Amino acid sequence: MLKDITQVMRKFCLDEIYLTGFVDLEENGLAEFVANTDYLIFEFGEQLIKIQSIEQYSKISIAKVDTIKIDIDLEDVIPAKSRISGVIFNNPMIDNKVAVIELFNLEVNNCELVCDAFKLILSNNQEIFIDPSFLGINIGESGVEELWRYNLPEGYKSISTIVEV
Repeated sequence: MLKDITQVMRKFCLDEIYLTGFVDLEENGLAEFVANTDYLIFEFGEQLIKIQSIEQYSKISIAKVDTIKIDIDLEDVIPAKSRISGVIFNNPMIDNKVAVIELFNLEVNNCELVCDAFKLILSNNQEIFIDPSFLGINIGESGVEELWRYNLPEGYKSISTIVEV
């Protein structure tokens, strides 16, 4: 699975990051997008990679998926997705090619990668750090990584797997 995911990142640029959720129509005529931060979808060309918080928000699952599926157990709402790359990328207008992937405490399964957190370093040197939390996935630059490291339990041992793409 690590080989499959790195091949996708090697072949394509990171074109888009999607946040899913639903749209709730309010009585005043406005609509509100309510995000589900349990997972994000990264789009590389035509390939989709799902980044999901698992194991009671303590690990990240990384898996290839065919489509964006939104499961909502509420009535009178509309499933929705939102493009957030404009907020994440330093420059969304350039080719955001992944140069390095760093995975912390990686476990490789047949259908997914599981890790404590991971970092993408783009060819323009932008870092994107992703970690799970009780409130959903945190995504951002070095400040997110610093906060993750600060909150690690005493004695935590981190083993990095670094893949140059």
